[in-house]
Amino acid sequence: MEKAGVPAVYLATSQFFQNAHLSAEDNGVPTMRIIGVPADLYYRERISKERARPVAEKMIDEMLASLTQPITEEESNPKKRSSVTGTIAFTGDTPEAALEDFNQQFLDNQWSDGLPLVPPTPERVKWMLSGTSRAPDEVIGQLSPRNGTVTIEKIAINAVMAGAKPEYLPVIIAAVEGLADPNFDELHFSTSTGSFNLVIGVSGPIADEIGMNSGLGLFSYGSRANGTIGRAVRLAMINMGHTWPAQNDMALVGRPGAHAFLTFAENQAQSPWTSYHEAAGFAPEDSTVTLTVTGGYGRTGTNVYGGGAVALVPPEAVLQSIVRDISSVRTGIAAGGATGNEKAVRSNYRKFFVIFNPEIAQELNSRLGYTREKLKEHIFEASSVPFEELKPNEVEAVQRAIDSGYIPAEFAERFKAGLKPGGKVPMLSRPDDVQFMVAGGIPGYTLTMTYFLDGVYKPVAHISKLVHSATLTKASQGGAGTKLTTRLVPDK
Repeated sequence: MEKAGVPAVYLATSQFFQNAHLSAEDNGVPTMRIIGVPADLYYRERISKERARPVAEKMIDEMLASLTQPITEEESNPKKRSSVTGTIAFTGDTPEAALEDFNQQFLDNQWSDGLPLVPPTPERVKWMLSGTSRAPDEVIGQLSPRNGTVTIEKIAINAVMAGAKPEYLPVIIAAVEGLADPNFDELHFSTSTGSFNLVIGVSGPIADEIGMNSGLGLFSYGSRANGTIGRAVRLAMINMGHTWPAQNDMALVGRPGAHAFLTFAENQAQSPWTSYHEAAGFAPEDSTVTLTVTGGYGRTGTNVYGGGAVALVPPEAVLQSIVRDISSVRTGIAAGGATGNEKAVRSNYRKFFVIFNPEIAQELNSRLGYTREKLKEHIFEASSVPFEELKPNEVEAVQRAIDSGYIPAEFAERFKAGLKPGGKVPMLSRPDDVQFMVAGGIPGYTLTMTYFLDGVYKPVAHISKLVHSATLTKASQGGAGTKLTTRLVPDK
């Protein structure tokens, strides 16, 4: 509106005041006039129009002034965003004092995650870059929300600070490539008030070669590879995406595992199925990094199944629990029916990323005969809900999804048949809405992670990237070639 010559003022609660200013700057209107509504008043009184009216009345004069006061000199010539380049020196009476100064200044400048960092000296960055044959100045893309430019060298700098080894660098690069992919919606998970989280799953031979934990305690401490790969990704988001809590990372209670995310490797050695990356269309010798956005806390986040051993909780019971939870989440069909907006229908459907522990996977395959595809089909069918249990707005939502073409043609008839008395309506848009890896030890637990079928701001919330150009491992040494094409697992 401002660019079209229409005066505008933006209202934000005081908790989001700084966030609004940063967003205005990031989107090309750095001098947009913004009014801060006291958060305690707004959130306490927004229950009804009657209670909210006094809050609005208190803001009217300030709103009118913002709309009518002349443009100031500062608004006409906004300051450009400053940047820091070159090498910074830190000194002290002792090496320990210099190191403490380094860590404190990096934290003060919001270049740190709050834990002690390894200083990214030129020598150490050069050492880190020895892990890849890619050029340091190669530009990969940009990271939201503040759209910093991503290069191989910048990734290496953050990998050094995280404490990673050069052998891990190609995996870290692939993960950051996923974040920077124009199709991947890292903006929603990294800035939303919901405590959405990032899952980083590595599939392929490089995981074993660099010593990633894929077994017992895979989300625990003690693995340098798992911990520093995830931490390097977080630092890349801080230093290239320029995220910061309560400024533009607005997760109200933070995110589980915020320093290193949920970073793990597939346990292919004990899996009864082909590897995850092969199922996604990559070659057996390839290695991939898969990123999934999942809920953080509560029912739409991560659910855990099993009693630690199949003797206590058999695979039938685990599968039944997964099906029950998928059915009960009602994957967005209620929300999608409330509007004619096709995006609302799409973005409110969910997918499920299941991490089966090896024992359950082996039982599902050998005793119950489930291949990957048969298991997906079973969950798709079994999680369907009887027509009689659907509310009118849910029926409307399903019909919208069919009419918009969002439900794939090959499954549309199942949905149409379900919209009749005696029918059943799938709660997933297609069988591939359920993806799974095998990870963990024996005994172990099975986990389901819920994520949006599509991104809110960008197309997808689940993506796989090829690991390549490694120099210090036998795996993933080949160049990108045609394999670097983005694979939107499993839709394209």
